[in-house]
Formats: sequence, structure tokens, C-alpha cells
Amino acid sequence: MTSFSLKIIALITMFIDHIGSVIFPNHFWIRYIGRLAFPIYAFLVSEGLKKTANTKRYLKNLFVLAIISEPIYDLCFNEGIQIFYKTNTVFTLFFASFFIYLSNKNANILVKYFLLFCGLTISFILKTDYDILGVFLIYIFYFSKNKYICLIYGIIWVNIKYLNNISNILYYIFNKNIYLSNTYIINSLGLYFFTIIPFLLIFFYNGKRGKNMKYIFYILYPLHLLILYIIKLFIL
Repeated sequence: MTSFSLKIIALITMFIDHIGSVIFPNHFWIRYIGRLAFPIYAFLVSEGLKKTANTKRYLKNLFVLAIISEPIYDLCFNEGIQIFYKTNTVFTLFFASFFIYLSNKNANILVKYFLLFCGLTISFILKTDYDILGVFLIYIFYFSKNKYICLIYGIIWVNIKYLNNISNILYYIFNKNIYLSNTYIINSLGLYFFTIIPFLLIFFYNGKRGKNMKYIFYILYPLHLLILYIIKLFIL
């Protein structure tokens, strides 16, 4: 599986997820499909950092995309433009990439850990999509030595992300004195299992780029948000 194939899967599943969130919020099952998108984007960004010939330009492109997309993202998901209230996914990709870049320029291990802490803190303060867990996943992908480690750490990451849901369900199973609705259980399990799928897809990545459509994500990310906002404005 090439990076182009992964990118197409991420784009399609992200679009489906956002359709569910913006247009059909009552059909939560649509959001299951969207769980494939972010881990794949996190992986592709980590690969981009490793292979780009110009890291500064790569970071600049991510930052510009994040800034351009933010007002449209706010209109879609935040009921109006609200500065630094649930900021878009590209900010997560950018902050992780930026602090990895700074980390690579410093040999001191304490400085590297401090930079990781800075990335996690900023993503938390600005409420970027996936925030701390998102930044941490990109670090995992970037510094993992092979795809087997990526898969293991990825599954651990999924369990951490849904730890509360899993613990609630297990507590419900072994302690019948609490109540969980079937909807909660089904949605929790749906999100959990669909979030594991992208790590399995990444496992079959062959290291090749595939078709060269370099800026497809840069164009389609804000464009699909704009389309969804227009639909939301005139139909809902």
C-alpha cells in the first residue's frame, strides 16, 4: 500500500466523518468510519517529515493550511468563528511536526523531552483536534523503528484513547449494579474497533509514494469544509 493509497483512504473517511458530524449528527454510526482518518494523517505527516527535501517549507505549508482552514472549521463545527476554541486537525499536525523538527536540531535528551512537553501543552491549550493524543501519536510514528512497533504502539494508543469507555463497559459487565445504555456500548465498541483499522492498513504500507498528487490534501481539506458549511447554511 502506497502513501497515495493511504492518503485517499484518509480523505474519503474524513469527508464521511465530517458529513456525519455536520449534516447527520443524529446518525452516530457514520462517525465510526471517520476514525480511520486521523491515524493515517498522523502517519503520513511523520513520513513527510522524514522524506521532505525542505522541512521548513513543509512546516510553512502546514501552518498556512491550518490558518486558512480555521475560520471555515469554526463555522462548520463551532457555530461561528471562535478563536482557539476547538482548533482544526492541521494545527495538531503542525505543532507535532514543528516540535519534532526542533527536537532533531538538539542532541540534549532533556531538551527533546521539554520540546515534546511544549507540543503536548500547546495542543491542549488550543484544543486542537485530538490534542495531546494527536501530537503524541505523530511522535510515535516518527520515532518508531519499524511497522511492527508502530502497530503495537498504535493499539496501545487506541486503548488509552478509549480507556474511559472500555473501563465503563468492563465495570458494567462485572458489576450489574450500574446501568449503561445499549447505544453507549455499541457506539463505544464501534469507535474502538474502527480506530484500530487504520493501524492495520499502515502495517501494509510499502514505503512508496505512488501517484504524485502532492497538494491534494492542502486543497481538499478547506474546500470540503467550505462545501459542508454551505450545505449546512442552506439546508439545515
